[in-house]
Amino acid sequence: MASMRSEHVTGGALAAVMLCLLSATATRVDAFVLGGGNADKDCRVAFGGVDTTDGESGVVCSDGDPACDVDGVADGTCRFAPSLCTGVPVEGCTPIPIESIDVAGLPLAPPALPGKAGACGATLDVAVSAGGAVGVTAIARSEGALRDVDYLNLCCRTAAGPFDAARCALAVDPAIAGCAGPLPAAAVRKFGRARAAILRAAADPRHAKREVRRADRALDGIKRIARRLAGTDACGDALGLVVSHAVATIEAGIRGAVPSSASPSRRAP
Repeated sequence: MASMRSEHVTGGALAAVMLCLLSATATRVDAFVLGGGNADKDCRVAFGGVDTTDGESGVVCSDGDPACDVDGVADGTCRFAPSLCTGVPVEGCTPIPIESIDVAGLPLAPPALPGKAGACGATLDVAVSAGGAVGVTAIARSEGALRDVDYLNLCCRTAAGPFDAARCALAVDPAIAGCAGPLPAAAVRKFGRARAAILRAAADPRHAKREVRRADRALDGIKRIARRLAGTDACGDALGLVVSHAVATIEAGIRGAVPSSASPSRRAP
């Protein structure tokens, strides 16, 4: 990361800096991360103030990039300003009234419920250290029925690498799925194995294919656990989104790390 130093900015230079920051802020105001799930339901709840970079849930930000780092300063921390919204405008999706939203992970406040379309809760100031990631899931219901499940992953990096999004997808605690009780120990253990495999892949791209296969096997096991959980608790759907996002970013990472070959075939555990 570049060292910081004080500089005197004058006249046109200051105006250019301010215009850049204002433009980035304006872009974020209208930005939403839908968070995954069924396309015809994904507008019911979304995350405002951020814009996806990887898959349907990931926001990978380079420290100091004003397009995503709110303070626009390369200071070892990315600042985000997400909010939780209902009824966002998405083609092919019709918003419906939402009566409750269970949030796990980042403490995002929902808007007043049941609320009007396009309503958002208070913005949360989120600081993520470079090399780190945080996440949040939202489970929405009305009339006793599950209406939408969404996931947001916020990540900060200093320099770009092919496995950045995958590393961030696996840096979170899978407990952000929001289950009433502890996650099955097998799910936590497999998530840790996938995390370790991707860290090794990022550190030594020569062995990336092998490590990706290991990560895939571990995540396949969590998918099965998530499906079983979903039969009794919607947190299983949320865990499924967390895992599906990780799988998608891993597949993109191996394409970037080994561009001359296809993604490795996935093996059954």
